[in-house]
Amino acid sequence: MTANRPSRFYLTLSVGVALGALLLILGTLALTRLSAARRHMLETDAQLSVLVAVDPIAYLVERVGGDRVVVSTLTPTGKDPESFSPTPADLAALASTRLFFRVGLPVEERFAKNVASIAPNSLAVDLCENVKLLPNPCGHSHSHSEHDAHSHSCALSEVDPHVWTSPAVARRLVESATQALCEASPENAEFFRANAATLDAELVALQAEISERLAPFESRTFVVFHPAYGYFADEFHLTQRAIESQGKAPRPRELAELSQAARADGLRATIVQPEFDRAAAQVVADEIGAELIVHSPLEKDYFVNLRALTDALERSFAPSSATP
Repeated sequence: MTANRPSRFYLTLSVGVALGALLLILGTLALTRLSAARRHMLETDAQLSVLVAVDPIAYLVERVGGDRVVVSTLTPTGKDPESFSPTPADLAALASTRLFFRVGLPVEERFAKNVASIAPNSLAVDLCENVKLLPNPCGHSHSHSEHDAHSHSCALSEVDPHVWTSPAVARRLVESATQALCEASPENAEFFRANAATLDAELVALQAEISERLAPFESRTFVVFHPAYGYFADEFHLTQRAIESQGKAPRPRELAELSQAARADGLRATIVQPEFDRAAAQVVADEIGAELIVHSPLEKDYFVNLRALTDALERSFAPSSATP
């Protein structure tokens, strides 16, 4: 019995050492996991929180910011930023916003009234500083020659806020957003500028593509329900004629005049946004025997959306023999 005591001692010692080693390994793994989780938290916290009004602006900012920014959008998909009002819950979720990029949409004004209390650390940035702003169409049609507005900050009641529909203007918005991101996060400035340069090159190519496709239709008029394409029309030398007038559907006499003008212009399509009731647009389309094309200026993928708009305009301007 006595002779076995050393064996038991060494066995107990070996088991203890093994358990200690196992606990050390488990502890190390736990610390590693904790460090990884902590690093993830720090990386997430380090992302710059940016707020914009609509999805197309979010797309441009995300292209510049990459994984270094988190972009939130005030207007839910399918809602009209000119009439949508964020709920208290919507606003509360935006408390951590660092940068608030504005272009002059009404939904921004409704948020701005509460920004001091909801997001006191947020910095509002006017992306329109270097943009030649156009008059608010207010339901009127404007030819590109009538747009002689000077550059100024986004004034909701005076200017057209649909600035992103023009690739030339989008390039200016990207410049302003990039500058603001670099100032807010200087350690990522090189990353932001590289992304912005790539995006700008793509926008230049898009400008050239659309210009070539629409060149045969210069000075033509196209019919839309809501006047959201003024900047696009201005850049590519077209005129938009709106069915809606000051947020209201046209009266019968106005519809008749619009239909007559559309027939005189030989239009083959009418563009209606899915965010609005299409009944009045359908009346015009039926009256002139035109196709009703649904297109939203609020779709997120900027390049896909402007190419889709160009497709719609080409169909609108197609000669009568091209339509059944």
